[in-house]
Amino acid sequence: MAGRKSEPGREAHKEAVRLSRKSRHIPIGTLLLSGLLLAGILSTVVMVIEQGPSNPIP
Repeated sequence: MAGRKSEPGREAHKEAVRLSRKSRHIPIGTLLLSGLLLAGILSTVVMVIEQGPSNPIP
């Protein structure tokens, strides 16, 4: 059995699994950049809310 050639169906399945994993993979750089962008946006929103109205009606 050790010398048996692998079946074409098995090879196709291995390739399909490899492509499936690759399609779900998100590069670390993309995650880091999007995390920094989200943190910057949230920080800006919080600062604007904390400032309150800049010209309150007397």
